[in-house]
Amino acid sequence: MQHAQKLKDFLSTPKKVVLSSHRNPDGDAMGSTLAMYHYLTLKGHEVFMMVPSEYPDFLEWMPAIDKCMVWDNDPEKCGAILEQAQLIYALDYNALDRVDKMGEKIKEQSVPKVLIDHHLFPDPFAEFMLSDTSASSTCELVYVYMEIMGDLSLMNMDIGEALYTGIVTDTGSFKYATNPRLFKIVSDLVSFGVNDTKVQDFIYNSLKE
Repeated sequence: MQHAQKLKDFLSTPKKVVLSSHRNPDGDAMGSTLAMYHYLTLKGHEVFMMVPSEYPDFLEWMPAIDKCMVWDNDPEKCGAILEQAQLIYALDYNALDRVDKMGEKIKEQSVPKVLIDHHLFPDPFAEFMLSDTSASSTCELVYVYMEIMGDLSLMNMDIGEALYTGIVTDTGSFKYATNPRLFKIVSDLVSFGVNDTKVQDFIYNSLKE
């Protein structure tokens, strides 16, 4: 990630931070958002989460997911929070048109933006970018981001399970889009205490027909 030290210096004092992800958020979108929420909250920042539309029911078990705001449900409140933000993260999307009206509001804000994403051809709307198309998921890159920032010591169960959720769902339980770095990260998460069986049970046995 370019200018990592500059971002680290900026975050050395508490900031009002907004985390955003894409419409119809999946496990990786919500996993990366929630992992960043727990991580940045531990760092002392005031953190808000928002997505354009509702997240799926099978992710309701994830800690703090109820704090995530939905633009479609309350655009005025979400817009007001974006206007107060000092830093905005774009997680699991590569262009502001992927977040519709919320993206238009994000574009209006003159504050720094951070993109963490694994999709092809990212638009250059963010001052800080961690973009890697070889990554299995944005959750994989959130782990890398924490490593770059020197904060892996802050890993806890809420962060670890959120990251594991995004990795499992975006790889189809490790059937595709894997790479050697991914398995090292997963090994680290399991060594920390993340229970693979429990997380997969929460994900796949919470699906509603």
